[in-house]
Amino acid sequence: MTRMDEDYDKVMRHHHAAWRVERFAWFVIAVVLAATLAGAFGDGPLSQARVGSGRTFSVEYDRLLRSSAPALLRFHVHPSLRRDGVVRLRMDRALVERMEMESIVPEPLSQASGTGFTEFVFAVAPGAAPASIDLRYRPATFGRFRGEVSIAGADALVIDQFVYP
Repeated sequence: MTRMDEDYDKVMRHHHAAWRVERFAWFVIAVVLAATLAGAFGDGPLSQARVGSGRTFSVEYDRLLRSSAPALLRFHVHPSLRRDGVVRLRMDRALVERMEMESIVPEPLSQASGTGFTEFVFAVAPGAAPASIDLRYRPATFGRFRGEVSIAGADALVIDQFVYP
């Protein structure tokens, strides 16, 4: 083997190693892109969650959010949970303190705080259709958000979210 052949083999080994690194980098980029499109970083099918029962009380929310980005909690309340024309929605203070609330539709009749919770009272028109309550907010900080929401007459539901910085 001549000196030129040895140099060629050395250069080719280097090129093959570089190509392996490049293929691995392209694979990582493809995986991150697919995860992004699927909602691993917010706004997608992997991020969407619904807890509770459509027959009583449920909430729709995104599991994965970005700090200071708009977010929505959508509550569905079955007519059987209405008491004297109102619905009382309780949220753990741990959730409320980490939110910058922008709007609640319909607007609550009243809001009160207790030990470890905030309660919103909503007037709900009689009828057979489930009531919907939309709470629009922005996460005030990043990290894990975990807390319970409840309505009298239904089991408490756990909301578990992660907020990216």
